[in-house]
Amino acid sequence: MCFDLFGEVPVTEDDVFLWVQAISPRWLSPERSYRNYVRTWNVVDKIRTAKIRGDFESIIDRPRQAYHARFALTAII
Repeated sequence: MCFDLFGEVPVTEDDVFLWVQAISPRWLSPERSYRNYVRTWNVVDKIRTAKIRGDFESIIDRPRQAYHARFALTAII
């Protein structure tokens, strides 16, 4: 895991895109929906938490699940 000089866990735009693609791909377009989803569901904080726990890679690499399962995971994480 990487930390910046101030101890923060970096979250890139690619990280956010991969997370949304894995958790809820229906929000990828249009762009306005994507941005609203990222902001409303605190995606950056969820990614940061997943990176700290060491779960980020397994979350973005897992097989795609049914919508209701993805929604439940989004609410938990």
